[in-house]
Amino acid sequence: MQLPKIVNINPRGAMNKLDELKTFIVEEEVDVAFVSESHDRDNFKLQENLSLSQHEIFSNLDQRKEKGGRPAIIVNNVKYVVENLTNTLVDIPWGVEMMWVMLTLRNSTSSSMIQNIVLGCIYCKPNSKKKSVLLDHIAQTYNFLSSKYGRGLYWLLAGDTNDLNLDPILSLSPNLQSVVKTSTRLNPDRILDNIITDMSKWYQSPICLPALDADEGSGGVPSDHLIVMMKPLTSLENNCARVTRQIKVRPLKQSGIDLFGHWIKQQTWSEILNA
Repeated sequence: MQLPKIVNINPRGAMNKLDELKTFIVEEEVDVAFVSESHDRDNFKLQENLSLSQHEIFSNLDQRKEKGGRPAIIVNNVKYVVENLTNTLVDIPWGVEMMWVMLTLRNSTSSSMIQNIVLGCIYCKPNSKKKSVLLDHIAQTYNFLSSKYGRGLYWLLAGDTNDLNLDPILSLSPNLQSVVKTSTRLNPDRILDNIITDMSKWYQSPICLPALDADEGSGGVPSDHLIVMMKPLTSLENNCARVTRQIKVRPLKQSGIDLFGHWIKQQTWSEILNA
């Protein structure tokens, strides 16, 4: 099984960086890209202008009309089965900037260790008034999907969280960890682009790459957020370890059953009656 190679990108508007974003995803063989500030809009949609033959683009234009960072998720739909959960299985409160996608590993079975991975892209603007609503929404979604899918479900949450307190998210499970440990935005140095997952034992430590540049001739400016990349350690065996135990039995033969029947018919049961 091949776990997805993921990146967390805040391009500070992807519309003037489409060529750079496409080139990066293709050349780096990215399987999942969390784009926290795509600035996707109705009159210039990311899905229609970013052409990727092996990837599907998920965005939510209706969450904040003509406002917000518009988080998006780009997933390799050749290697993985992908389902958009946003405002279908998962209802997102108005003003909360989240995208939810379910990634299912091909050829996984009910006995596979990893079957489904929930992808959640977060954008929380600085000094947001929706922090508590966002955290409540993530908690409700985590509990709902965990209950629905049960064993074999794992989580990858990423995006630009700015000054959001991550502790309520990490407290949802002892397995969830915030794995980005180096600054993702410089001058001043801060970790803004986080990755939260319960799959860290199968991944290398995230690394930060140079920020996404603007396309030549677009008139745009480069992003001021470094790109966070996290690679899986290697391919892994996705079957649950077989647990065996040794059971010793002594078969009861018919001659033994007959002998027991003869014995029990000779008993007076006085000891039991006296008790």
